[in-house]
Amino acid sequence: MSNPSDHLLNFVAVGGVSGWTLPYWCHMFALMLTGAAREWFEKLSDGQIKSWDDLVAKFSQHFSQQKKHTRDPSEILDVVRRDNESIEDFISRFNDESLNIRGISEDMLRGAFRKNVRSNALICCLTGKD
Repeated sequence: MSNPSDHLLNFVAVGGVSGWTLPYWCHMFALMLTGAAREWFEKLSDGQIKSWDDLVAKFSQHFSQQKKHTRDPSEILDVVRRDNESIEDFISRFNDESLNIRGISEDMLRGAFRKNVRSNALICCLTGKD
């Protein structure tokens, strides 16, 4: 399981569309678990889960370390061209990183790229300035 929040959101969406009753939700949730989540659920003692909200809380708490880390947009400023890294490789890495960080403005992207590409010739070419 890559992200417990994604699993819960998808599950709630399916359950809501299907019009499941609450007992059916709990039953279907258990059936859809695999791997470590299935093992965790099977190790719960009888009566340990009192409600759907309790199941969600315990599931989320147990798997919270797998929750996706939300990256701050300012982290794009840390993507610096490495020594001996080609411009092409830097551009690929910069693009990959920028796609994995939400909320970066176009201005911040352009500024971080200009600052961190460390190639005056490329910057002059891109900006049209000598």
